[in-house]
Amino acid sequence: MNILLIYPPFPLGKAMSSVMCSPPLNLLTLAGVSNNHNIDILDLNVDQSYGVKKIQDKIDKYDLIGITCMSYTFRIVLNICKIAKKKGKPTLLGGFHPTLDPNIIDKFDCIDMIIRGEGELTFKELLDGKPKKDILGLSYRENGKVYHNPKRPFIKNLDDLPFPRNNLVDSKPYNYLWIPAWVCESSRGCPFNCEFCCVHEFYERTYRTKSPERVIKELMQVPSTTRLIFFVDDNFTLNKKRVMRICKLIQKTKLNKQLMFVCQSRVDDIANNPDMVEEMHKSGFICYFLGFESFNQIALDHMEKAYTLDKVKKCIDVCHENGIMVFGSFIIGNIGETKEDTRKTFQLMKNLSLDFMMTMPLTPFPGTKLNEEAINHGWVEKDLKWEDIKSGESKPLMRTPDLTRDDILELLSESYRSFYADKIFIIKKYLLSYWSSKFNWVRRPNLILKFIKNGVTKFIWNLDEIVDENYQKI
Repeated sequence: MNILLIYPPFPLGKAMSSVMCSPPLNLLTLAGVSNNHNIDILDLNVDQSYGVKKIQDKIDKYDLIGITCMSYTFRIVLNICKIAKKKGKPTLLGGFHPTLDPNIIDKFDCIDMIIRGEGELTFKELLDGKPKKDILGLSYRENGKVYHNPKRPFIKNLDDLPFPRNNLVDSKPYNYLWIPAWVCESSRGCPFNCEFCCVHEFYERTYRTKSPERVIKELMQVPSTTRLIFFVDDNFTLNKKRVMRICKLIQKTKLNKQLMFVCQSRVDDIANNPDMVEEMHKSGFICYFLGFESFNQIALDHMEKAYTLDKVKKCIDVCHENGIMVFGSFIIGNIGETKEDTRKTFQLMKNLSLDFMMTMPLTPFPGTKLNEEAINHGWVEKDLKWEDIKSGESKPLMRTPDLTRDDILELLSESYRSFYADKIFIIKKYLLSYWSSKFNWVRRPNLILKFIKNGVTKFIWNLDEIVDENYQKI
């Protein structure tokens, strides 16, 4: 079979897409399950030349069209399915949105199959020709009827997963902080219970890890152009002992001489384990992506973040003392926050010396506690149609008791302008304060040139244009 796997435009908006662009690791791993078929990957994040005609011509060459789907990309995914259906090509969806709302296959006859949950084993059985009725985790359409097979158990040993077929995409477009980058997965799931998050619903609050040795093997297979690795784990630092073992192996193999690392972490993990942070710095970690979400304790308690604000300053201090940058992620429109509360968070972003930040509106994703709460209180339309929402837009979908959708939209735009307002100060901060022994990664001349060219001239200096284009009135 000739199979096309499609990665739709990721919903970050223009502001953050200029800061990070990641390869479709889920599809590269999925492709690893079979060498008996010709599998191609189309990443629409890096090739934006595809209109309807070009998609039609592309689809014509394949026997099966598979698409990974998030809620914000459902509209474009559905349009691709409609094009494939007209061409007589079977369609297969996977990812968060189809898993958490599998009934979309009942509503839209252009969707032929859905893989629910982890896709590798289900996809392999499908390609191997196993009868559809016997494939766990598969929803499918046959003879005008829709069938939802029993769910598939989670993979017990993640070391059994295939290695990603990294050669299926060109590595050149991918970057993080304007440095040539790749991604690596060392664990799956999250045991925490944040009410807005669909990750713990998808993985049913399970948490599983690859062995440190397997992680090192995957790092050794990234493209040769790679200078930075982003660990896509929802919480890379959850198991301190395992992190320390990975760090020792990175140092032993001297991968820290070739690569730098970024990971997602939790505030309390960092604040409580400065020795782990120190070891990670020695191993080449340069930045943590931290989901602060808010600097308001009432909001944090409502979203069940399970840490207190006293940990925040300690966390940031521990990072900076060990030469690690802090990239903070925040939600605008948290339950319990007023405009004034939100603007206090903006001020604290600067006062606490975050290095980068991004904001997104509070969003009631399918399957989450927030979705149920928002519907029950009338904060969101009961019949919210994800198929009507354009991919890449960061427009708010819900109001809160204290903020209208227009209020949230206004605060989203204000957040970027507030944080990056003093351009000269930001430029000095990035170019001078990091030119130190702790932030020695910038001493690589080719990387500092990329940083200056992209970070300063393209992002910070043109932020007004980026934000204006990203956040438009509904």
